[in-house]
Amino acid sequence: MALNSNEAVDDNEEDGFPWETVGKRSSVGLSKANKVAGLKVSTLMSFTKVAVCRKLEVTMGRVSEAIVFEKVDVTMGYIKDLHCLSTTTQDIGLGSIEKVHIHSQEELVKMALEKLDMNPPQPSPSAPLEPIHVNAVVVEDIKH
Repeated sequence: MALNSNEAVDDNEEDGFPWETVGKRSSVGLSKANKVAGLKVSTLMSFTKVAVCRKLEVTMGRVSEAIVFEKVDVTMGYIKDLHCLSTTTQDIGLGSIEKVHIHSQEELVKMALEKLDMNPPQPSPSAPLEPIHVNAVVVEDIKH
């Protein structure tokens, strides 16, 4: 079962990865890519060394290492190492996945950031900043 290309891709879901820094959709076709990232990644008759995404579709392609948060669809393709959550769905047709590694969400986010050479997102302050009150004392009165 292939991922529908018209399927809505939700980039508002909070899983700890800064999805706003990558594209909504990335495709690799009839070529080779070292790293590809997006909310949805599709490969067609291609080789991808590292793929980081929420949803991955491998159609007659090969992915050496995939880091997937939600769904993997392998029709006639091959994934050597799949790193995912226990809740990630896997649909496999005539293709195959050699090894599946289950991680916690925090581990998966950390691994994805490392593979993409990205820094972890900085947390926003939990409390609003408060002004600092300064008591000024006049030391010398300047006369014009």
